[in-house]
Amino acid sequence: MHPRSDVPQLADVVVVGSALSGLVAAAILIRHGKRVVVLEHADTVGGRGGGVRTPDGYWIDFGHRDGHDVGDCQFPWFHGVDAARDADVTVALRPVARPLRVHRFPDDAMVDAGDWSAEGFLAMARDALECPPDAVAELATALARLRGAAPHHVDAALPVRLDRWLASHVEHPDVRRAILLLAAVIFHPRPEEASAGRLMEFLQRPRAGGPFLADDDEVGGMQGLVEPFARAVRERGGEIALGWKPVEILVTEGRAAGVLAVDRTNLVREIRAPVVIGTYPLWEHLALLDPLIVPPELRTMADALAGCQADLVGWVAALRRMPRVRATGELEDFVGWNRLLRGPERRYHGGWHIPSLSSRRVAPAGRHLLHLVIARFFRGTSGPGETWLAARARLDDAIGYLHRYYADLDACIEWSSYHCVAAPQSMSWAWAPLRRHGITMPGVRGLLLAGSTVEGPAAVVDLGAWAGRAAAQEALALLAAPT
Repeated sequence: MHPRSDVPQLADVVVVGSALSGLVAAAILIRHGKRVVVLEHADTVGGRGGGVRTPDGYWIDFGHRDGHDVGDCQFPWFHGVDAARDADVTVALRPVARPLRVHRFPDDAMVDAGDWSAEGFLAMARDALECPPDAVAELATALARLRGAAPHHVDAALPVRLDRWLASHVEHPDVRRAILLLAAVIFHPRPEEASAGRLMEFLQRPRAGGPFLADDDEVGGMQGLVEPFARAVRERGGEIALGWKPVEILVTEGRAAGVLAVDRTNLVREIRAPVVIGTYPLWEHLALLDPLIVPPELRTMADALAGCQADLVGWVAALRRMPRVRATGELEDFVGWNRLLRGPERRYHGGWHIPSLSSRRVAPAGRHLLHLVIARFFRGTSGPGETWLAARARLDDAIGYLHRYYADLDACIEWSSYHCVAAPQSMSWAWAPLRRHGITMPGVRGLLLAGSTVEGPAAVVDLGAWAGRAAAQEALALLAAPT
């Protein structure tokens, strides 16, 4: 059937959005012989979790205009192993032995924060986050308590802010400060507002599953994580319909019935299917449904999660060659993230990495790419409450540090540009002190919620793999059940 037709297209499953979870689910389902259509309103797959290629051959992560999902350039891949196996997909990854350096400025001090092991966390808090010697023993005890919390304690701590948990469980103020800074460098601009339960989950996750960086043969950066699943969908007879924006999820008599989509000319495409898998954040997913069928408690959860959004401002520099670290005179070779803490309060000020050190395709041969990002959490407002001029001043502050840290950065830059990525972005709700929703939509059989706001036993990027695999398993069960 031609896409522009007034005859509904029939499928077994229709996927709303080509985020990692949707591509994982589609690849698994197609391997089981199901007819699958993936609807994506952008012109490339991956949503915000992927990357976009510039005309001169650089791949910029987080770059899809109006994309969905979340992204991170260094990620665990624990459930992803199972997802790739079930989809019969090979994902090229590079392990990161040293995932983090912490830079303190304007005093311009840098500490290699080591690894994500229990010992590495303690060393990071002690050495990089300025925990005094007389507080190290209590710090070790507090970290062990977080890491060893029983499942029911983790669940109880999910809605508890980290500052309140620390006030109840930690006596030494420098230990409380060190743990808050630990949450900041892991990733939270306002760590006092992070969920204590989410920090417990992070510390308890198996470390054998990462962190990793994507290193695909054909595409660069984080696009290398999503593209293998997209290839499997296309090569095995599935359809990824780019440029088609889902505008309504069709529901009849409490059952999913398909999706209505429009193209850039607003011509209509109707796909009928008994199973719909959504990859959007919960509040955007509910916007595609008749409000009368949305349970009030789910609407309340969606509103709370929507209040935890963030965007990104940043700076991208294409490099003719790798810069030299001023302190050593050596070419930069650090693959992990460089996290910035500013002033005596050690406030989160973003961070940078050089993805071309790990991804062969992220820059043209002989060139490199540097990417600086600052996440701005919204505090329940419709935006970050910061003008562009204020954001640019903060970026320029960080760029100034880069010029002090590297001896010859200006000579290396081929071109540079500021970067501004609208919400939803980053992993703001992943750390929010809120319980999240499940895979199945209450009251609608066949409607599955596999976006990045789902509750699951995984970290941000790996959560997409977990959710896609879980949605595929649920879809197969629904399709096999008597109607």
